Amino acid sequence: MISNVKEKDGNIYFILKQADAAANNYSSNLYQLTNGQPQQLTASNDIGNYTILDDGSLIFKAARTEKDKERIRKGEPLSIYQRLQPGMGEAMEWLRLPYAVGDMKLIDTDHFFFTVRHDPQFSELLDAAGGDMDKALREKEKNKPYRIFEEIPFWSNGGGDVSGKRSHLYYYANGEITSLSDAIETVNGLVLSPDKKTLLYTSNSFEGKAPLSNKLMQMDIATLTSKEVSPLDVPARYGGFAFIDNNELVFTAGTSFESIGNAPFYKWNLQNGQVAEVYSGNPYGMGNSVGSDIKGGSANSGITPDAKGFYYISTVIDHAPLMRADYKGNVSRITQNKEMIMEYVPYKDGFLTVAMVGDQPNEIYYLDKKGKLNAMSSMNTALLDEYAVTTPEEFTFTNENGIELIGYVIKPLGYEAGKKYPTILDVHGGPKTAFGPHFFHEMQYWAAQGYVVIFTNPTGGDGRGNEFADIRAKYGTVDYRDLMLFVDEAIALYPCIDTDNMGVTGGSYGGFMTNWIIGHTDRFKAAASQRSIASWISFSNTTDIGYSFIHSQIGGDAWTKHDELWEQSPMKYADQVKTPTLFIHSDEDYRCWMSEGIQMFYALKYFDVPARLCLFKNENHELSRSGKPQNRIKRLQEITNWMDSYLKADSSTELADK
Repeated sequence: MISNVKEKDGNIYFILKQADAAANNYSSNLYQLTNGQPQQLTASNDIGNYTILDDGSLIFKAARTEKDKERIRKGEPLSIYQRLQPGMGEAMEWLRLPYAVGDMKLIDTDHFFFTVRHDPQFSELLDAAGGDMDKALREKEKNKPYRIFEEIPFWSNGGGDVSGKRSHLYYYANGEITSLSDAIETVNGLVLSPDKKTLLYTSNSFEGKAPLSNKLMQMDIATLTSKEVSPLDVPARYGGFAFIDNNELVFTAGTSFESIGNAPFYKWNLQNGQVAEVYSGNPYGMGNSVGSDIKGGSANSGITPDAKGFYYISTVIDHAPLMRADYKGNVSRITQNKEMIMEYVPYKDGFLTVAMVGDQPNEIYYLDKKGKLNAMSSMNTALLDEYAVTTPEEFTFTNENGIELIGYVIKPLGYEAGKKYPTILDVHGGPKTAFGPHFFHEMQYWAAQGYVVIFTNPTGGDGRGNEFADIRAKYGTVDYRDLMLFVDEAIALYPCIDTDNMGVTGGSYGGFMTNWIIGHTDRFKAAASQRSIASWISFSNTTDIGYSFIHSQIGGDAWTKHDELWEQSPMKYADQVKTPTLFIHSDEDYRCWMSEGIQMFYALKYFDVPARLCLFKNENHELSRSGKPQNRIKRLQEITNWMDSYLKADSSTELADK
């Protein structure tokens, strides 16, 4: 996967993340693109981001020795930065900081701000050990048999236990480090003004329960004094800050926590405090939510303003174009076709982008001023010379609300007219995301195994504006009917679909919908429910987004909306399920905790329905996208074997009976 594309003096750099199935891990290294060819610049395999200095040298965090890597693996807060000079073959160590550094914003190499993930429990161990790091780490190892929670959310998907932890702000000046946060403050979103005299960031100080809003803070760098400057007169979630000049900014802010609508864009003057909404964000909100399991990108995907307007990436129906908005609210598209732009940076008179075009996996493209994407790399597309890809076919249909939707059908590899093929309905997550005609590995794999794969974007998805996305208190109603109508339309248009051998699968919201579908129809002969939701009541009180998501999606909680939550929970209808179902879950999935999959599995076994639970250890909600390579392979094999056992007439049913 390609990400973090940057340019300096005509030199193009990027990070390439590659899976190593044999080693069961990923390598992530820094590369330079030269004449369309990637040149590897690092070999530490752990590069996450980098900064280009004015002299063209590169700074990045990387542990190079096994001793340092082992110290970090044991939990020692340590960040080691390397500096690669232009024309030099090897990076040299630049700086060591005794902190687990997150974000860093450089004024120059002797002055910069950085954030640190502060763990008060480890700080207590270090204090008790008199500052002896080895002793503190040994005590931390002894504490592994138990976990302590005192706040909500107490864990975060991909972030582990977060109870009591904060992201603190620090300032480095000529070797002297100054702490700028109090004990319960968490800081994010550091942005420097062009003249590097002002720092903006978001802040929250809380105990017990994290708020849904944040505060916007402004720091005078000369004095290191901060003040709250939140420009809106209501609680908001601020983000996406980008300076137009030293005094004016563009930003986004969500002000309604009972809605999943797109956040508006604002223009704000720091000197006089004037703020004005320049675009509502509806229908062209900020962000690429089009799904793919090889997506990558996103590092350089924010707002890029100038004197007349700003650029940003949006989701439009089933693709992700680069957009341009002026300060009067007029919005236009830069890319015109069904490309998926994942990140972009200004380059020459256009942009460097990471994008997915047609059947191609992600590559680096030059986006010219006419909106045309010109390929600059072929690192992934070269693989298509070795592997067959089946292009999705599209058709339109109209749902019960008169909205024209798009359906997609991938025919099996080696398709022969007149034959019928087992079929898999794939349901996207979110629900405020979208499928598109872009490369999706699991779908291509199933097509290569002889399946028709069908998918669509039901009501509740992204890319069609706030009204379409709003399914608050309507889960399992119009979205379910859209999916069933789509299946009917696909069957009518594609006689190759074997209606006696259809399966359904999906993850996250798609897992919820899979659980819902099997409780409301027997038309599917097999199902694979992944990282699913079974009960909104348990979901709301166990997961990392529980209380915020339930309020925005249902409009209440388990005490004020108990009946509504249960009514829209697949568990209520588990006694009606007849479909043999595989459940895929991960024990560190704190977005949809494993209790959700376990509940449905337990219920089906209780009611004597064939079911299988595959629980992955040390994986989280991102298993299918960034899990360990061998686990990703095992997951896909489990789903495919389950479908084979029920949907292919010549397959053994032994697996299903376990």
